[in-house]
Amino acid sequence: MIIKNSAYGEKWGFLDPQVLERTKRKALIFDKVVDKKIVIEDIQLNILRENMGSYNRDLSEENVKINNFLIPCLGRYIPARKYTPNINGNSTKCLVYLHGGGFIGGSIDTVNNQCKLIAERGHCVVISIGYRLAPETPYPGAYLDVVESLEWISNNKAVLEFNDSQIYIAGDSAGGNLAIICGLKNKNNFIRRVISIYGALDMTEKSKTLYKWNYSKYNIAKKHEIYIHTRLNKFALLTKIINVLYTNFEQVENPLISPVYINNFENFPDITLIEAEFDYFLQSNIFFAEKAKALGANVDVVMYKGLDHGFFDRLGFLKQAEDLVNTIVDTMEN
Repeated sequence: MIIKNSAYGEKWGFLDPQVLERTKRKALIFDKVVDKKIVIEDIQLNILRENMGSYNRDLSEENVKINNFLIPCLGRYIPARKYTPNINGNSTKCLVYLHGGGFIGGSIDTVNNQCKLIAERGHCVVISIGYRLAPETPYPGAYLDVVESLEWISNNKAVLEFNDSQIYIAGDSAGGNLAIICGLKNKNNFIRRVISIYGALDMTEKSKTLYKWNYSKYNIAKKHEIYIHTRLNKFALLTKIINVLYTNFEQVENPLISPVYINNFENFPDITLIEAEFDYFLQSNIFFAEKAKALGANVDVVMYKGLDHGFFDRLGFLKQAEDLVNTIVDTMEN
């Protein structure tokens, strides 16, 4: 595991100062709230979508060409955005990026600056896929959109201006979930590596998890406890909402919904898991990493201390978000 220290150096258990101040400005979410049943009539979808992502900055030097296009899938077209670096000839590598948003929000616009910077610093083509969202399109809509889009991308390298026979796939949160699931479709070895950024790898309610999710498994400094619990509880609640809006009454133990239930890693590409110390999904993702390794997969883990779920959204405001871009680029070069 590669450890990325926070402002507190080698200490564990403390929220990054910027994250702490940001959390203090928001309403606290107490542990008992997480145990309440989700009533569909109480879900305010528009508000949920509006609050997803964070304002971020363009850190590129504008040496990237951006084109919107449509990917033909079975009976439909999926919007996509291509980022092409300013280099001579075709790029060698291609990274497909899948945005986060709990399967119910987010878009290619919310990760525009991140994708642009990856393309520039990685000298690679980046393709961001605007898969369909729930509840308008529940499972398996997003999964089918991504899998079919990947197949089209791999068959149209010349059109997309890259020439590597393999592609990289990355995503954050729900996008990390979808990226991992795509590894199951790697029978022709066309995916070189999957990069999951605090992926939502388990949709099981915390009381029913294989690894017995518990607050005690986090090292939490007492003076930060209420704020860390707030960040954890936000995504415990969101997981329950996803189960109502996205899973379409499918069993969440389905590996195509919760990758922690994958039991066969044959032909699986290499995996890099980018994790945050205070991410609700950290416990599921460490469990997944250990299981995947035991079953023969090649898994690397990068841990950002002091941070929470969604920190990549804050590019230009949180230095670790820019560092993550460099980590992704380095991963593609190794």
